[in-house]
Amino acid sequence: MFKKLMAKIGIGSAKVDLVLHGNEYTLGDTVEGELVLQGGAVEQYINKVDVQFMLALRTKKSEHRQAMATIPFDCRFTLGAGERKAFPFMYRLPQDLLISSHAVAYYFTTNLDIAAGVDSQDKDYIRVNPPVRFTNIITAFEELGMREKHDSRAFDGYAQTFEFFPAPFLQDSVREVEFIAAIEEEQVRLLLVLDMPSFSREMEVKREVILSDELLVDVGRLRAYLQQMLEEMIGNPNAYLEQRHMMGAENGHQHRHSGFGGAMGGFAAGILGGLVLSELMDGMMGNTEETESAFNGGEEDGGGFGDFFGDMFGGGDE
Repeated sequence: MFKKLMAKIGIGSAKVDLVLHGNEYTLGDTVEGELVLQGGAVEQYINKVDVQFMLALRTKKSEHRQAMATIPFDCRFTLGAGERKAFPFMYRLPQDLLISSHAVAYYFTTNLDIAAGVDSQDKDYIRVNPPVRFTNIITAFEELGMREKHDSRAFDGYAQTFEFFPAPFLQDSVREVEFIAAIEEEQVRLLLVLDMPSFSREMEVKREVILSDELLVDVGRLRAYLQQMLEEMIGNPNAYLEQRHMMGAENGHQHRHSGFGGAMGGFAAGILGGLVLSELMDGMMGNTEETESAFNGGEEDGGGFGDFFGDMFGGGDE
C-alpha cells in the first residue's frame, strides 16, 4: 500500500525514455530510436504515450516554443512493477525546416500519461543540419570573399535568411548579399537579393538562381557561377530592380519573398501563429535574459540547446 501511495505522487512510478540513435540529422532524414517504458515499484496503468517534435525559436523580443508534430503511441495497458517495454520510434524531418542555429533549436518531448499517477516526461535535443550540397553554397560565397553576418540564418516570418557582407568586387555597389533557399530533389533554388545604396530609397535587386546537383558538388564551378550571377545583377540592375521606400517598406501587405515556394523555413511559417510572425518581421536576434533558456543552459533537465551543442555557426562582425 505504501508503495502505491508513493507511486501516485511520482516516487517509484513508471518512467519513459526516448532513446535516439543519434542527435545530428540532415533535412529530410528519418530520426530513429526506441521508446522505452520502465515500470516502477508497483503495477500502473498507462493511459497513453505521445512524442512531440518541438521548435524553440528566439526572436528579438522573446522566445517561442511550438509543437511541429505529434507522434502518438497506442499504449493503453498495464505496466508491471519493474517491467520494461520498448517500441520502435521513427519520424521523418521535413525538407523545409529551419536549420539549427543560434536562434533555432529542436527537441522531442515524450509524455507518459499514468492513470492516477504523476506523468513522466523526457526531453531529447537534436540538431538539424543542411545537406552537404547546400553547405557547398556557403563555402562558395566564402571563397568569393564574403563573410556571413552574426545574425544570419534567422527566420523572417516566411523563410530562413542567409546574410553576408559583400565581397571586395561588390563593396562599391552592394551593402549586403542575402538569399533564401529551396532544397529540392535534384537541385537547390536560390532567391538572391542585393541591397544597393540609393539616395532616398532602398533598392533591392532580386534574382532566382537554379543550382543543379551536378554544379553543387563542384565548389570551384559553383563559385564561378555565383560570381557571374552577381556581376550580371550589378551590371544590369534594372532587369531585376525592386525599389521600396526605406521607411515603412516592411509594413506592406506583400512579403519581400512572396512567390518563392518551398523555401527553407516554410514549414515553420505554416505552423507559427500570426502574432509570432508579426513579431519576427519586426526584427530578430535579441540577447535579453528572458530569451536564454533553451539556448544557454536554462532548462531544468540539465542544460539547454546552447550547452549541448554550442554555437553551430561562428558568425562575423556586425
